Amino acid sequence: MIRINLLPVEQRSGNRVPPKVLAAAFGAALATSAAIGWFGIVYFGDLGAAESQLAAADATLADRMKKVGYYDQLESNKKDYALRVQSIQDIAKSRRVWSKFLDELIDVVNNNGDTDRHVAWFDRVEVKNDPKKGATVTLPSSVQDEDRGRLANFHEDLEAAPFGKDLFSKTDPGYKVEEEKNRVPPKSMSFELQLQFQPTVKEAPKPAPKPAPAPKAK
Repeated sequence: MIRINLLPVEQRSGNRVPPKVLAAAFGAALATSAAIGWFGIVYFGDLGAAESQLAAADATLADRMKKVGYYDQLESNKKDYALRVQSIQDIAKSRRVWSKFLDELIDVVNNNGDTDRHVAWFDRVEVKNDPKKGATVTLPSSVQDEDRGRLANFHEDLEAAPFGKDLFSKTDPGYKVEEEKNRVPPKSMSFELQLQFQPTVKEAPKPAPKPAPAPKAK
């Protein structure tokens, strides 16, 4: 005999899922959801902290890179300034302080007021400067009186002056006697004084020539 069950599928006793299976499935789903939620909280929480730390590290690195760039610029400026200082020092060494020379020359002429030793004067001062060959100073000079001892004293004082150590040569004490009646004493010894100074720029020594190769033995 054929039986027809008109109840819905979920109410049919033959197709029902056991309650234990449903409970186990529900429990598994709940545990999975809880695990996923916990993992998400931990993961995204750690990710946010890591991103914050990364942003802080990037900011620190950028600040340090700026300082490194500033330090490199300072080092470059330091080298540039050192080269400039060296250039200035080289120029200073290659130049003669002419105001100092004139002060020392005036001291020779004045001779601390000792007019018995010599009384000298110059018509003019001409300077031709060549750093490599040395400066040449031309002084048309006169020493009062016709006593050659005073002329010798004047030349000795020139050689003993501080600039004397820089002299390469000096004209010999030749002179001619001149006379002016309105001067006491009327006679004087005039001469062309020329001082040749040593060069202020010293050329580097030339390298010695290489020896010729020895002839090959036959």
